[in-house]
Amino acid sequence: MNKLNLRYYTTIFTIGLLFFSCKVQEKENVKLKIKARSSKFLVKKLKANEFQFKTISAKASVSIIDSTNKKTSFKAHLRIRKDSVIWMSITGIGLEVARVIITQDSVKLIDRWKKQYFIGDFNYINRIFGTDLDYQMLEALLIGNSLNFNQNDRVHSRVDRKKDLYYLSTEKKRKVNKELQKEKEKIKKEAQVLWLDPISFKIKELLLSSPETNRSLTGNYTDYKEVNTQLVPDKMHFKLKSKSSQVIEVDYSKFSSGKSLNFPFKISSKYVQIQK
Repeated sequence: MNKLNLRYYTTIFTIGLLFFSCKVQEKENVKLKIKARSSKFLVKKLKANEFQFKTISAKASVSIIDSTNKKTSFKAHLRIRKDSVIWMSITGIGLEVARVIITQDSVKLIDRWKKQYFIGDFNYINRIFGTDLDYQMLEALLIGNSLNFNQNDRVHSRVDRKKDLYYLSTEKKRKVNKELQKEKEKIKKEAQVLWLDPISFKIKELLLSSPETNRSLTGNYTDYKEVNTQLVPDKMHFKLKSKSSQVIEVDYSKFSSGKSLNFPFKISSKYVQIQK
């Protein structure tokens, strides 16, 4: 091949690469056109794509940031039996420092550092974090499922063009939007607001508000991955707001479901009970 032909083919090849590159870039920059859907359709899709399981085993890095910006980080081993029990082993510097077991009507904690234990109910968790949670809500939050969204509920929906996500709310749109525009996390009535991915219909963001107690919880779910052909979030970011605020960040490193699990929890006779 002479120099002229070589230069000719090199030029054609370069132009082709540039053309292809521009086309790919152009495709990436195209905004997804989201079709408006009814609330009934979206709730049905949301429920159909929620993570279904009997048991869950996961390992995670957890950070809690308080209102003074103090950050506490630890590792956690999490086990869940659906609608039954949430078990957690918390470790620091390679040693277990605490163990927690939560059921529908009880919360138990072993503090290995102080050699203490606590036995109580959800009022204990809600008092610590300034929340209004129950067992079902906590279980759902840990895996990115919805809370109390049923097809028979009075649900409002629209397309959030700024976020390119579907928007679902149990409160009237006018009231919710007005409050959100003012950057307030308080809604006039107790409400749940979800922002859904337009393709997977998984939760990307959520807002829970309880004006009676002046509390709210916002959450973000990112980096969804496939587990047993289902999607589950790898990273979660929660902000709890009441008289003070706390941020909780969860980053799963391992996540599996369907395994046979046990939930060991034995309180040493040498430990002292923490009084409520």
